[in-house]
Amino acid sequence: NIKKRFAHDPGTYHTFLGILHTYQKEQRGIKEVLEQVAALFADHPDLLKEFTFFLPDAVQEQAKERLHRAAAESETRQALAAQQRMQQQNWSSQSNQNRAGPQFIDMTGQQQMETTEEPVRQSPTVQERPLNPAPETTSAVVPIQHPQPETLVYNSAVERQFFEVAKEALTAYSRDGGQAWAEFLKCLDMYAQELLSKSEMLSFVEPLLGKRNTELFEVFKHILAAAGSPSGPHPSIEDSWYSVPLAEIDFFRCRQCSPSYRALPRDYPAPPCSERSDEERKNLNDIWVSLPKGSEESYTFRHMRRNQYEETLFRVEDERFEIDMCIDSNAATLLRLEPIAEEIVQLAQEEIVPSDFSASGNKAETGETGIGGLRFQYTFDPSILTVIHRNSITRLYGDAGPEMLDLMVKNPTVTIPIIVQRLRQKDLEWRSAREKLNRHWKELAQTNYYKSLDHRSLTWRTTDKRATSNRTLLSEIKDRSLNGGKESEASLSIRRDKAKEEHGAFYLVTKAHTLVKNFDLENLPKPYPSIFTPHYCLMYENNSWVQRDAYRILTFALERGNTSPADKERCHGLWRDFLGPMFGLSLEWMQRPAIAYQESTVLSSRRATSPGIAAPNNDENMTEEEDSSMADDGDLGKNVVDGDLDKNVVTVELTNTDKADKAQFLDYHPLPAGTVVSTVYGKGKVVQFRPVDKMYEIDLVFGAIGFVNMSAILCSVQQVEKSGYTNQLCKDDKSKLERIDDLLCIGPQSLYLFFRLHQILIRRLNIAKEMAYKVSEDPSLATLIEQMSWEPGEDKGKKRYEAYLSLVYSLIEGSHSNDAGGRYEDRVRTLLGHGAWELATMDKLVSHILKNMQTMAHDEVMMGLVALYRRHKEKGFRPDAFRQEAALLSEGESMYAFQLCQVKDTDKKVLHLELLGIILEDDEQSQTIDELEDAPPSKRPRR
Repeated sequence: NIKKRFAHDPGTYHTFLGILHTYQKEQRGIKEVLEQVAALFADHPDLLKEFTFFLPDAVQEQAKERLHRAAAESETRQALAAQQRMQQQNWSSQSNQNRAGPQFIDMTGQQQMETTEEPVRQSPTVQERPLNPAPETTSAVVPIQHPQPETLVYNSAVERQFFEVAKEALTAYSRDGGQAWAEFLKCLDMYAQELLSKSEMLSFVEPLLGKRNTELFEVFKHILAAAGSPSGPHPSIEDSWYSVPLAEIDFFRCRQCSPSYRALPRDYPAPPCSERSDEERKNLNDIWVSLPKGSEESYTFRHMRRNQYEETLFRVEDERFEIDMCIDSNAATLLRLEPIAEEIVQLAQEEIVPSDFSASGNKAETGETGIGGLRFQYTFDPSILTVIHRNSITRLYGDAGPEMLDLMVKNPTVTIPIIVQRLRQKDLEWRSAREKLNRHWKELAQTNYYKSLDHRSLTWRTTDKRATSNRTLLSEIKDRSLNGGKESEASLSIRRDKAKEEHGAFYLVTKAHTLVKNFDLENLPKPYPSIFTPHYCLMYENNSWVQRDAYRILTFALERGNTSPADKERCHGLWRDFLGPMFGLSLEWMQRPAIAYQESTVLSSRRATSPGIAAPNNDENMTEEEDSSMADDGDLGKNVVDGDLDKNVVTVELTNTDKADKAQFLDYHPLPAGTVVSTVYGKGKVVQFRPVDKMYEIDLVFGAIGFVNMSAILCSVQQVEKSGYTNQLCKDDKSKLERIDDLLCIGPQSLYLFFRLHQILIRRLNIAKEMAYKVSEDPSLATLIEQMSWEPGEDKGKKRYEAYLSLVYSLIEGSHSNDAGGRYEDRVRTLLGHGAWELATMDKLVSHILKNMQTMAHDEVMMGLVALYRRHKEKGFRPDAFRQEAALLSEGESMYAFQLCQVKDTDKKVLHLELLGIILEDDEQSQTIDELEDAPPSKRPRR
């Protein structure tokens, strides 16, 4: 019907479809849709009535009322327009007949009084009268002057009562069940829009109410006169806000104290709240209304989850609220019934007839007393009990509660005292139970409050897994490589949206600056400019101790894991030849556990053969060694040299070898002379092997000759491979690094991932030590975290940090069990406080690092680049030559460049990273490759 109706006006039809589409897609309010449709079909009342059938049943009543009112207004306007056209035709015909022109009626004086006294022709419907005659007419409708009421109490209650009665009367009078009521509302609406004057509106309402409901019409005139009188009573402020829900108030025009809170209108009536103290009136909110703004108001917003400790606290609050409500409602009921019970007891005591009263011939004989000798009869009004009072009585008696309420009305003198007594018993019982529960609730609150503040641990595992995944780390540096080392706006926008979804719109207002990860290099050493932009930078802090702790954790996990012996050997070789020296770990320090094991074996054997010699405390020695500087690691075994060699030690080694290890070395192949080895006394070179006593003669690095057992040889050290191609490139290349102690290397993707994850491990160990010192020095946490015993003068923070490291070792060793992670997380929270949530995923991080180490150990390209790094480190780094030779070894893989720089006068180092991509040589350089004699034969670049 709509499409046919507007066939000549397709714009209206498309606008209608757009309204329906917007309502379905954007979920706009039905009120706005109805207003738009009413305005669109203002001249088509039949379409307005039919449109209600397109809407859901839930809004049928609201839509029917609004659209039918719009249809009635449309019909009225059409009728008025038709009547005005007819009157204009009549006036034009009369003006043609009367050439003298129109005659105006003097409405002053006696003529006006006579006019007001003439009866006005009444019509049953609105359409039969001209509602808005032209001012030029001589037959204008004469207004009816009604007497003003002398006194009338006008308020919203009187008005509501009138409209309820009028609707009932007009609906019963009308044949179609609502036509007269619709006509009545139509007249009022036109009067409100100033289409009709007051007298004209009364003339139309009088046929509707005046015929059958004369008194109702008189009340309507009184209300209208009182409401419109400038000197009459006005409705109160509370009446003006009557039945206005908060959802319909336009709060955007109200005061604002924060993005999500608006004040109620100043004239909005405050709801009554009794029995508030002065302190409660000062602190409780009666003004501000919460209006969600941002992602929290959408259906996609995820509310913050509660941890188990928060759930316990909320459960305690619920229990406390329930018992408080029971006690308070019981006390309120008791306060309401106690005066009544006291009155009943007092009346009963005063009106009891004495036993000898009837014998004296008094009124007892005449029967003027009540039943049982009582002359009073008490009536209880049940309206004095509110819902709270009735519920509290029903709570006491359960299923018999309604019966007790009936007995209070039928026999109050007996029932009310019994109920009051029962209320008093329950009041004492519940208050006593609350005192006991308060002690239990206090213990729960003290136990769980501090732990409940750890709100990040719930989602941290998922967040950390996503942040440390290979995909995230690779996409981050690729994005920066395309934008000159800075994060792109698209990537930053994605992270902002995720942060807004997870934390809400306030996060962008308060912590949006933390999302930007651009590195400030102003006060840091710069990398080599022809290779590095840089695309990314990693900061290593407290390298003097944190690198050693990280190495211990990783090697412990490597040894205790399910890695094959061959892979373990490759990974240890990677640490020995490349990673350890790069992070400042000497070979002697990395092999210190093996040295301690050998020394403990020798000392235990010596103690077995020489009871008078006491074994030293290895733990104390290890602690002293760990506290010493890594620069002094080469001083081990200075007392064991040629000429000063302790004879007892040699004898023990010889005895141990001859008796226990003789069968073990039957097939032993000695190391050739000139092999560089690492011994328990330090690094040295093999001079010779003596088969008679199975001893090595070693030329030690500190300039002495030592004789050591075969078991004292820890490992052979691979020499740096020589290359004529490297020598030629270094000779021709004049470039060099700005600082002589900087380290430069180029590696594949696995090396980039290792450095990123290793830096995260370093940062978290720094966090652990910082938290250990912080909680140890904070007296407010004395009862909230685990207390440790220490001796006077002992470093508390260091001991707590060492206790955390032991937890990490226990976690790695027992990571195969299902509940190891949960126990570790609880222990860390108890040891370091709730701020240590970032340390909950140490086992996953260590496992991820080891996977990348195994990948590097099996990669031939990586091993070739390690050899290249060692050659250039020995000769001095030539950046351009390094890059040129790395292009030969890359075999077409995507390469990354790394430069490690020491920050001056600090214990910090910064690692600059650059995504080089696939490195290709120039044609001229490629042609010289075949001419060089010592160039790698199978490492040609792929084109």
